[in-house]
Amino acid sequence: MPYEQHSGVEEVPLGAKTSKDKETPTTDPLDDAPGNLERMEKLLAEISASLDSNAREQAHREFSLSRLTGAILQVLVVGLLLAAAVELLLAGALAGVLIKLAFAGVLQLSALTAFVVARPKD
Repeated sequence: MPYEQHSGVEEVPLGAKTSKDKETPTTDPLDDAPGNLERMEKLLAEISASLDSNAREQAHREFSLSRLTGAILQVLVVGLLLAAAVELLLAGALAGVLIKLAFAGVLQLSALTAFVVARPKD
């Protein structure tokens, strides 16, 4: 008759139950179902409320004066670049074009600074 070895000490016939193979009493998971369902419903309601709150916050950003300033400065930069391109094509005066480009560069740095200041801290 074939034997299994458990920890090298005890020989047990195949299929025989040992002290390690004791059956544990099983409980029916449906016995506590109403309590579990209520708890899960409460957790799901909290998660849903949290997601709704986050969605509302992300949909509407607060007004930021520095973002508005950055946007206005960005529009001025584009206008100065277009003016410099038109002046270069029509008049060919390099001094005026360089002044406009330098001023556009300064305004661009100011716009970037305003956008960085307006960035959320988190």
